[in-house]
Order: sequence, then C-alpha cells, then structure tokens
Amino acid sequence: MFNKIKKALGLHECTVFAFGAAPLKKQTLEFFKSIGIVLHNFYGMSESTGPQFTNLEGTPIELNTAGVTLPGTDSIIFNPDKDGVGEICYRGRNRFMGYYKNQAATLETIDSEGFLHSGDLGRINERGNLSITGRIKELIVTAGGENVAPIPIEDAILHLCKIISTVVVMGDGKQFLSALITLKTDADGNLLKEVTDVLKEIGSDASNIVEAINCDKTKLFIQTTFDEVNSKAISRAQLVRKWAMLPKEFSFDGGELTPTMKIKRKVVAQKYAKIIEKMYSDPKF
Repeated sequence: MFNKIKKALGLHECTVFAFGAAPLKKQTLEFFKSIGIVLHNFYGMSESTGPQFTNLEGTPIELNTAGVTLPGTDSIIFNPDKDGVGEICYRGRNRFMGYYKNQAATLETIDSEGFLHSGDLGRINERGNLSITGRIKELIVTAGGENVAPIPIEDAILHLCKIISTVVVMGDGKQFLSALITLKTDADGNLLKEVTDVLKEIGSDASNIVEAINCDKTKLFIQTTFDEVNSKAISRAQLVRKWAMLPKEFSFDGGELTPTMKIKRKVVAQKYAKIIEKMYSDPKF
C-alpha cells in the first residue's frame, strides 16, 4: 500500500530525502522510516553556504542527530559545560567572508581562528554526531546563576504527554523553573478527540479547556508527566516546580508563534506576565 502511495506522489524517484531549518520529532522520523523513507538531517546556516552537518548514507548514521561535519571543514563545541554542551562553531571554505559593510557584526560572528559562531547550542558525541540542544539566546539563567536549556525539557514533556500541544519553560532570574502549557485544540478552540479520549480514560468529565483547567484529575494526570521528567533532571536547577494551563493554544495570529511556528518566548512572557508572576508569588499556586 505504501509503495503505491509513494509511486503516486513520485517519491519512488527520490534517492535522498532531507530536511533542515527545524527539528523533526522522533515519532515523525520513525514513521517515515517504517514506510521505507529515511529522512536525513542537514544542519547549517546561510553563512556556511547551507549544510555544515549531515547524516547522509556513508556516515555513522544516527537519525535523531544532525550527523557529522562535512569533509574538508572543521567543527568544534566552544566553551562546553560538564555535559559537553556548548556553542556550535565551524570553519572551512564554505564559510562566508563576513557581513557586507558591517565589520562589527562580522567580528562578533567570526573569531580570530576563523570559526563561525552559530549561536546554537549542541554536543558532539564520540561518533562525531551532532545533537542540537537549543539557542544561546534561549538559555535560562536562574537566580542561582545556573544555565538551563529549556528545549530538551519541553521536548521531554511533549513526548510523554500527548494531550499537550505546547510547553514553554521559563525561570530567568527566578529561584526555580515554571512552565506554561496548552492542550491540543482545533481551529475553533475545541479539544481534539484524542485529548477528550485520554481525559475520559483518566475519569475526567472535562469536555473543554475551561473545564480541564479546573479539573483535579486532569491536573494530576499532567503533573505525573512533570514528575517523571523531573525525576530524570541532572540538577535541581532543571526541575520544573510549577506549571499553568492556558485557556487557548499559541498561534501566529495571537503573536506567540513565528511564521515557522517557533515560540516567541519574550512575547509569551509579556502576554502572560500576570499568570507567570502568580506562580512565583503565590505559595499556594
């Protein structure tokens, strides 16, 4: 059946299936692999003339990574922490010469050794495969001075709790991490059937978001997800101690998402400032 679909779409003529610009969920990669379509990741920047890392055939392929650096180029992790996570930097003949008529920006981006600083965070494992963990600008610096990358925490929560559509972890300058979450809804703001089915399974009578927000069984179900993610945290600074459920999903029209559906963290923090502040100020929250 899948072969017929691939032929109808012309995919049987493709020799390489590649993606870039944004990460794909593990479930998506595994689904396409199950129907004989292996999706290869390309990672790089316009400033590196496109790809810098790839997990094409012939390399030690790990589909959940961005693969190994291109032959003829150098890649390093700059200023890594104890877990090997630092800024992804690279150099080679594919690297641009600098920003046009902007020497200051060029000097900020290319260091004295010729390495292009990407602004992305990641680690390179013993097989040379790159895992991207977030952006430097997205790092949360807690009141205790701990640097926390929110994206791996958010991804872990989304992986475990299928009724959640979005998680935004925050805590910059705060004593602990908190999170805002939204449930999966349709275009009209109604809970998706997959969400209501789960709620019924746990004994909840909630049929809409407002009811879900006020339902103890729903809140307990979601809390178990946070508890499980917290149990695997590598430090106390990475524990998400409080969370709040919002009455509607994030959207481009609402201003919380970019056109490519990435979260605008500053916008979210400003828009829901009262809810966030209550999580930190109200000991009963």
